[in-house]
Amino acid sequence: MDKAVVKAFSLLEILSKNNSPMGITELANEADLGKSNVHRLLQTLMTLGYVRKPNDILYTASLKVWELGSQVISRVSVRDVARPYMQMLAEATGETVHLSELFDNQVLYIDKIESREPVRAYTHLGGRAPAYCTATGKAMLAYQTDEVIYNVMAGATAHTEKTIVQPEAFLTHASKIRSQRYAVNRGEWRKDVIGVSAPISCALGRVVSAIGLSAPASRVSEKQLKAVAPQLIEYAEKISANMGCTGSVWDALDQPEM
Repeated sequence: MDKAVVKAFSLLEILSKNNSPMGITELANEADLGKSNVHRLLQTLMTLGYVRKPNDILYTASLKVWELGSQVISRVSVRDVARPYMQMLAEATGETVHLSELFDNQVLYIDKIESREPVRAYTHLGGRAPAYCTATGKAMLAYQTDEVIYNVMAGATAHTEKTIVQPEAFLTHASKIRSQRYAVNRGEWRKDVIGVSAPISCALGRVVSAIGLSAPASRVSEKQLKAVAPQLIEYAEKISANMGCTGSVWDALDQPEM
């Protein structure tokens, strides 16, 4: 392993994560390197365009770092990233696992792993469902603007006695979903099917999809579903990270999109 390359990337990572420009002494202390070594590496990174100097003594990462990251992220498919986590969730629970996106204010199932059980929650790949009364739909809808939610709820109809159809009631429900970072379907679309889901964010902090599982209410209780929520949130966060969502962006998801 080339030690110079390792040291250069170490400096670049430190600069990228820091909220403000840094001086050579501060960088040397954090990277545990000599000042002369840091100065030489910074000159190389500046020549390559990865570091810039906002003034005579401070350094910061340039937008070239963001540019490269953006090019990589643009080629990343959420389906490819989510698949291993979906498989782990399916193996751990034995239930049907979905990956969904919002499309025309509906849930679009873009990937799924079917339950091994003979009695299961049936959906089909490429199928759609109402966003306001399914687990993955609610996990995504909760992070949209009030305007989007009102538009969706304007066409809401009660599919079961548990379906939320009032816009204000759903806004209150959405706030709870954001605070706990997962959504539960308590038989709101089909009374015999329940589910739980967590949101997936892109690099910009926008919820673009959701991972969730569904099961027959006759076999799985709501309490059992909620017990899976921590694992589901963990996987959703890891998928989001692979989509370019940093820890600080993920932590800020409790606020709806503006």
